[in-house]
Amino acid sequence: MAENLLHRSRRATAEGLMDAEESKRGLGQLPFDLTAELGSVIEAEEISPGVYSILTDQKEWGPEYYVVMKDAPAISDQARSYGQQFAEKDAICVYRQDIPGSGRRVIEFEVLRYQIKHHLPVDESKDSIYTAALYGMEENPDYFGEYPVPGITPRGCTVRHRKIINGVYWLETDRCEEMLSVCYPIWQSDLTIPEQRYGEQLEYDQIRQIDSTLGNLFFSKDNSYIPLFELSLANPEIRTNGVINMAALFNAICASYPEYTSAHNKDMEKYERGILIKETPDVGTEFIKF
Repeated sequence: MAENLLHRSRRATAEGLMDAEESKRGLGQLPFDLTAELGSVIEAEEISPGVYSILTDQKEWGPEYYVVMKDAPAISDQARSYGQQFAEKDAICVYRQDIPGSGRRVIEFEVLRYQIKHHLPVDESKDSIYTAALYGMEENPDYFGEYPVPGITPRGCTVRHRKIINGVYWLETDRCEEMLSVCYPIWQSDLTIPEQRYGEQLEYDQIRQIDSTLGNLFFSKDNSYIPLFELSLANPEIRTNGVINMAALFNAICASYPEYTSAHNKDMEKYERGILIKETPDVGTEFIKF
């Protein structure tokens, strides 16, 4: 759903809509030739003046790219700085659509912003500019800014917070309760469905459906142990930046969820990979402190 961004539409254009035969002719009219660098273009669409979404035959899965021309009015100098350039073709910037952090989200955002600011038609079936920005915060926080710290939780207003990673925050509320907050793009991709179900939602997200509002999930301290562990597997920075005491977190999981610990370790030993959850004497279970 939220991943269905601009690159989903692949048809080659001179006008924006062509049949298959016209599409093939249109490929020969592209204002660039990157065959040597990217392979032959087999599908292309001009999604904004001077901005092209292309599919190539370079590899078996057909990599997709954004190609931005020097005179593309929608694209800022900052957005161009994320692009890849090739020798003697420095007027062209290229962005892989399947690689996080490539600048793809910045291009998608700036194209949408250009359409909105110039009152151009926007495909309502595709993601909104808010969605583009929300996913961009994860990949390019230097452009979009980091995910905001929630000011309101299901258990009161936030009075203190500590950043675990961008989009994952430890909160204390005005009811003196501590909670884990996880932004939508991270919990939706990095937490298993069973753990997602333990997450608490704001009333606003419950009423309007969280997959539409793209809201945060909140976990009480007692329900945060396994979500934090799962997040650490997908985001190694959590295990290394020192905010979470991983030995204490493992102790908390062992003490509160022995069945989960046993099942997880059995799977890891079976496949001889992954991280085992082990107890560490004299460390305790306080895995985070303000």
